[in-house]
Amino acid sequence: MRKGYEKVVNRLIGEMEKGKIPWKRPWVIPMNAVSKKPYRGINYLSLSSADFTDPRYLTYLQAKDLGGSVKQGEHGFPIVKWIIPTKKDLEKNPNAKPWIQCFTVFNVEQCENLDKLPALISVEHNPLTEAQAIIDNWSGKPTIETGGFHAGYNYRQDKIIMPEMGKFKSPEAYYDTMFHELIHSTGDITRLDRERAPKSIKDKYAYEELIAEIGGAMMCSEAHIDNSNLTENNAAYLQSWLKAVNDDPGMIVKAASEAARAVDMILGRNQIQEDLEPEEESVLQIA
Repeated sequence: MRKGYEKVVNRLIGEMEKGKIPWKRPWVIPMNAVSKKPYRGINYLSLSSADFTDPRYLTYLQAKDLGGSVKQGEHGFPIVKWIIPTKKDLEKNPNAKPWIQCFTVFNVEQCENLDKLPALISVEHNPLTEAQAIIDNWSGKPTIETGGFHAGYNYRQDKIIMPEMGKFKSPEAYYDTMFHELIHSTGDITRLDRERAPKSIKDKYAYEELIAEIGGAMMCSEAHIDNSNLTENNAAYLQSWLKAVNDDPGMIVKAASEAARAVDMILGRNQIQEDLEPEEESVLQIA
């Protein structure tokens, strides 16, 4: 795995070994406290699996700039960012390539005396209404049919089949499943074309399922749906993913990045390229 991702991936594996599913958490969209920019991809997973009610994170220096400090004894969370060479960088070194920069961030609850940090504004949400609006507003979505007892996405027909909402244990479970299938549909050749997974990925099926799992969780976050208790037989489910990630640690990095791309497509957002890893096969190769 590309050096720089190791700390983040090892933290996620550690969380899974403790019985936590990183992408099955109470609603939260982790963001930087200063820029208000949400964390994406593998950083989204790393930070949303933490147990804080405040979604805001900052570096040690950012806390200092805000007049505060990190509380003694607190441990931060590793995140990574791809730095793209600037024109000035390339003038100095025409062969300069993107590189990974690692940071440690802390939740604002781990800090004190942040006098210059505005209070977090509480906003009322209607998760079910917001979830349905996301589906309705995606103009490029596949055909969605209601019926049967099993949910699924048919790649050949570009069609999602969903049981009636009443057949799910809750409306939240219905939308959690719907988002999973919508993420699958973004892999169609007419959308993000994920038919050919990177050569470094060992288990192509698990890779696509992980994209849908992570992307579906991101969609639940966008709609403010708590998906933490929506998985049946959590122990067996978790063990299967823990094995897959241990067998191929780099898979979760690429899957998280592709999940972010899929969510951007569904929400009609421009992809924030600097937050996503560069398109190169070597990024996932085991060193």
